[in-house]
Amino acid sequence: MKTITVAIITFMLLIALILGGWALKAALLPAKSVTTQIDSAGNIIDKTYDADNAIYNYEWFKTQYEDIRATERSISNTQTEMTAYRELYGNVSLWDWQTKQDYNSLQKKFLGQQNYYEYLVAEYNARSNMANREIFKDKLPLHVDKVLW
Repeated sequence: MKTITVAIITFMLLIALILGGWALKAALLPAKSVTTQIDSAGNIIDKTYDADNAIYNYEWFKTQYEDIRATERSISNTQTEMTAYRELYGNVSLWDWQTKQDYNSLQKKFLGQQNYYEYLVAEYNARSNMANREIFKDKLPLHVDKVLW
C-alpha cells in the first residue's frame, strides 16, 4: 500500500511539474518575444552601419540616380530622333516598307527605354522607403519623380 501511495504522489508531482513548466513558459513568452525583437533590431543596426554595407549603399544610390538621369537623357534623345525622322520623311502614309520598319525600330527602342526607366525609378524609390537604407543617400532626393513623355 505504501508503494502505491508513493507512486501516486510521485506521478502527481510529475504532472504538477509538467503543468507548472507549461504555465511558466506561457507566462514568459511575451518577455522572450520582446527580447528577440530587441536583439533583431540591434542586429539590423549593426549590419546597417557596417562599413562595407555603408559604402555599398552609398555607391548604389549614387549610381542608380545617375543611371536614372542618363536614361532620361537617352529617352529624350530618342524622342528627338523620332520627331526628326517624321519631319524628314513627311506623311506616314507615303512611307515605303523600309522607312516604316526603321521608324518602328525607333518606337521599340523608345518603349524599351521607358520600361527600363520605370524599373530604375521604382527600385530607387523602393530602397528609399527602407529605413535602414535611407541614410546613405547623402544629398540625393528622397524619391525620384518620374518624367512623363
